[in-house]
Amino acid sequence: MPTFLSATNLADLTGTSLATTQKWGESGVYPYHRNEKGKKGFYMEELTDIETVKMMLDTNWEEEFHVAPLRDYTSVELFAGAGGLAIGMHLAGFRHVLLNEIDPMACQTLRRNHPEWNVLEGDIRKIDFSSLRDKVDFLSGGFPCQAFSYAGKKGGLNDTRGTLFFELARAVKEIRPKVFMGENVKGLLSHDEGRTLEIIRNAIAELGYTLVEPRILKAIMYQVPQKRERLILIAIRNDIYERGIRFTWPDPYHRVMTLRDAFFSGELFDTDVPKSEGQLYPAKKARIMAMVPEGGDWRDLPIEEQKEYMGGSFYLGGGKTGMARRLSMDEPSLTLTCAPAQKQTERCHPIETRPLTVREYARIQTFPDNWVFEGNMADQYKQIGNAVPVNLAFAIGRSLIRLFNEIDANLPENSPFEEANRLAHDMLPAELFELDMFNMHLQYSRNVNIVDNQIDRKKHTDNSSFDDSKNVLVCLVPDKYIVPYTTQKAKVYFSGKKFPSTVKLNKLYYFMPYTKGKGIRDLYQIVVARVGSKHEFDEGADENDFRIVFEIKFIKQLFDDFKPIKLTIWRTFTDTNLRSVLAL
Repeated sequence: MPTFLSATNLADLTGTSLATTQKWGESGVYPYHRNEKGKKGFYMEELTDIETVKMMLDTNWEEEFHVAPLRDYTSVELFAGAGGLAIGMHLAGFRHVLLNEIDPMACQTLRRNHPEWNVLEGDIRKIDFSSLRDKVDFLSGGFPCQAFSYAGKKGGLNDTRGTLFFELARAVKEIRPKVFMGENVKGLLSHDEGRTLEIIRNAIAELGYTLVEPRILKAIMYQVPQKRERLILIAIRNDIYERGIRFTWPDPYHRVMTLRDAFFSGELFDTDVPKSEGQLYPAKKARIMAMVPEGGDWRDLPIEEQKEYMGGSFYLGGGKTGMARRLSMDEPSLTLTCAPAQKQTERCHPIETRPLTVREYARIQTFPDNWVFEGNMADQYKQIGNAVPVNLAFAIGRSLIRLFNEIDANLPENSPFEEANRLAHDMLPAELFELDMFNMHLQYSRNVNIVDNQIDRKKHTDNSSFDDSKNVLVCLVPDKYIVPYTTQKAKVYFSGKKFPSTVKLNKLYYFMPYTKGKGIRDLYQIVVARVGSKHEFDEGADENDFRIVFEIKFIKQLFDDFKPIKLTIWRTFTDTNLRSVLAL
């Protein structure tokens, strides 16, 4: 079935106006269609000469989703806020050793959700980072954009003094990470006619790093139901860059997510949006907003209501489309601000006459539902509105993990980071075992059974009995491989590129496939666990793409319907004994 793309979304993807994309359709430049709801738009498959659309059609998102670190890469995050960037990087595989934030409520939010994170509250100007020198792999931060001096002839680090970019640069100088990242509003690219970015470029070179050509990433291309754009700056230390190691930007998701995806059970979330507190309109404003249709704004009001609501702005011209703006359920949200009911940047619910709630705000930013925001309602809106969308951060994080895997594979054994690698490993919980697929390949010949748990092959002949004290592995099955599992005919499961487990591999006994958006249902027995290759299952895959292969045998359906559970390790794997699963 072709993928429908509204004229509005095509305008956002291409950076053109809605009038332009509508003209494309009406003049026949591209075939114009109506979807089942009567809305005009395009089929993505008919837009293959548009670069951004072609990228989404040809995406490697599913493959990149399973990129995993060869080891724990340590991270420091500055200007951490309520954790949007931090969550994404954590899900990708970074281990945060320090997060700095000046806002007390945002710090409380970080501590509430991840008590183990080292959250350093306070002004970055007062923090000495030198104790972390050569002990941290990655540094990141969304520094506020301020006016820069351009007095110096070189326009380097000295010309950033007094700004918070200077503090990020100082942290880079003191820590000396392999890679660092800055993120900011897209306006930084053209700020002060490009002079601000030129100063930043020169400062980065002065620090001994090579800046990857900056790129504005559109959140709607990365499984985020919001028209948010962020400028991403990534810099690689010169001694690493000189080895030919390069950063590759993440591939986009295959379609644009909408508010319907955010608010209801589906691809993004397993459940409908939870109830939560939210701001309310005063009666006078509620009367006005009730007249605005879904996707409309002040221009859809009766003329006299327009004049009253807009006041003097009515006569000034210009679109002012953020005023009295009601969102559309089948479009992404406009960029969220720090408050949902500001007159200039209205964010009214698509079908109810009220501002978006706190939880709706959080979902549009792709925060998980269990992420709790501290402070009063205004504090919570502010924290969410200022955040980097989690799924955008996760996509960037996976690309950075891929970069670090390449760095680790190419750095010489006498690297100054050898000690940092050891420290990172020592910081892992004692019970967590991580299997490096390449090392597993070296340790075990192919087809050697690693499992050694004295499986009784006669025990399950009647498909009814089982031992609930045995360990069970619960694993996400990617959508493209799900069919044999839905029919209970699966014979094999292969792991991701990295296999984290809280029990030793040879102790695993049962296997339960996890279906995205549903949960678990069926019990299999692990007959064989061996080192194999993804090429066994996907002819297009590299023969040296080593995986752990589990040969499995269906035992029985444990539940009448799928049981939702939370996967806790790298968002992909968890394991426990079968008794715990039955107690769900």
